[in-house]
Amino acid sequence: MKIVVLLMALILTSSVWARSGQRANERMPDGAYFRYETSDGVVHLNRTLTMDAIRNGYQLLDQYGRVLEDVEGVQLNDAEAKAQRMQQARQAREDRDMLRLYAGPEDAVRARDRKVEALELSISYEENNLAQLQMKLDDEIATAARNERAGRDVPEVVKEAIDRLQRQIQTAEQKLLEFDKEIEQANQQYAPIIERLEAIEKQQNEGG
Repeated sequence: MKIVVLLMALILTSSVWARSGQRANERMPDGAYFRYETSDGVVHLNRTLTMDAIRNGYQLLDQYGRVLEDVEGVQLNDAEAKAQRMQQARQAREDRDMLRLYAGPEDAVRARDRKVEALELSISYEENNLAQLQMKLDDEIATAARNERAGRDVPEVVKEAIDRLQRQIQTAEQKLLEFDKEIEQANQQYAPIIERLEAIEKQQNEGG
């Protein structure tokens, strides 16, 4: 029963949006735009009518900023309204936390780049270490081969050195894989942060 009610509410809301959008498009002159304010106090200016504008109410402005029409918001049912308020409150908290860490998208980009550069430096160091380990292993293998060609047993110290160097090489190679993975994770971690900060900055510019 709840599912049926929710579907009916969604259909009704979509119908309201379609009718509102159609009326707005019919009366919207060239250069006009919509202005509305969300619950977090941010003023939005759009050329197209959005669902947030319909819910919160909006003004239709001409190209000179004069109000052509003032439209009241469409009331949602209790469940939809509560869910929307919770989502907006959660987003507002996340935005505040984000803005305490980063002044804007450029700040987040710099933080990401610093992290990636530090990892790339670690990769460079580990690649040099790997190259040195490989040269030492080649020397030990060459020593073992000379002993075998001469018909002598390979000294235990050489065998141990080969085993040790092979383990160290394996560890170094694993570290390089982990550094590559960390770079990918850093890019994935900062991508939504940068995107959200860009959206906040755009909203602030539109509101200003």
